[in-house]
Amino acid sequence: MKKSILLSAALFALAGCVSHNFAEGRRENWTCAGDKEFSLRQVPGAIELYASGATHRLTPSGEGAFSNGTVTLARDGGRATLTGVHNGPFENCRQRGGLRFW
Repeated sequence: MKKSILLSAALFALAGCVSHNFAEGRRENWTCAGDKEFSLRQVPGAIELYASGATHRLTPSGEGAFSNGTVTLARDGGRATLTGVHNGPFENCRQRGGLRFW
């Protein structure tokens, strides 16, 4: 009984240390001209973008833009353009359903 109480107390203490970023991990799906698609999710200090079978980590590079020096995602209002990826550029992109996190 004493061990159960100590274990429960330890678990509650650890649970209090957990930081939740509920936006992280939620995937946004985008469709573009020419039936092209990509998805992204927010991670601390960056976004992870999945397009043409590859994942790219992009950091903020200006207002509405993210880049890793090769791949660039630029957003203007509800539209986006993705350049530097295989089968690109991805133009006239719009988010499919869901909420925007950035």
